[in-house]
Amino acid sequence: MAAVELFSYEACPYAQRARMALIEKGIAFTLTEVDLYNKPDWFKALSPYGKVPLLRHNDNLVYESRIINEYLEDAFPDRPLLPHDAVLRSKARIWIDYCDSYLMPALHKLIADRRDDDKQKENRKAVAEKFLFMENEGLRKLSAGPYWLGADVSLVDLQFMPFLERFPCYEALWGAAIPAECTRLKAWIKAMQTRDSHNKTAMPFEFHMTRYRRYDEAA
Repeated sequence: MAAVELFSYEACPYAQRARMALIEKGIAFTLTEVDLYNKPDWFKALSPYGKVPLLRHNDNLVYESRIINEYLEDAFPDRPLLPHDAVLRSKARIWIDYCDSYLMPALHKLIADRRDDDKQKENRKAVAEKFLFMENEGLRKLSAGPYWLGADVSLVDLQFMPFLERFPCYEALWGAAIPAECTRLKAWIKAMQTRDSHNKTAMPFEFHMTRYRRYDEAA
């Protein structure tokens, strides 16, 4: 058995981040899938939050996807996914935080307000503004591409990609859209779709739609 074990759930974008990092870094690992809707007692005892992803490395436990990926960066430095330069590392962390602190809340609003047409108009506008900010302040300023920090993939790319994989569901169900001006963002998505780390962890559109439709079906 590999010294690294990742506890995951196939539909979880946060667990997908960690799986992508393990693949990009070439780390051998055991993948243990957990049914979050029917958690086994052993997992409840293992995971302090009862959530995935959860990483076990030589019997040490690490949880929270951002922290897992930074741990992997520290523990397995041979294939770096963050720049060595301190300024560039700070910029990478700014964009990693932007994903969770700005983009994700905007996307979650589309789900929360799905029955309020007036709020949804503002929500769609807010999501478009987040994408334009990513395009103009991030991708266009940080590198010439194809990835966020230049010629090679980084933890920034892995932070965003699971949610951009699922974004077509937000388009289909709630009318959100990536603005036409976001040409770098669209090119970045295509570049990420060619990587093994994405292809080995991605799920098809209908798989995600089945799960997102449950929100519309809920009372």
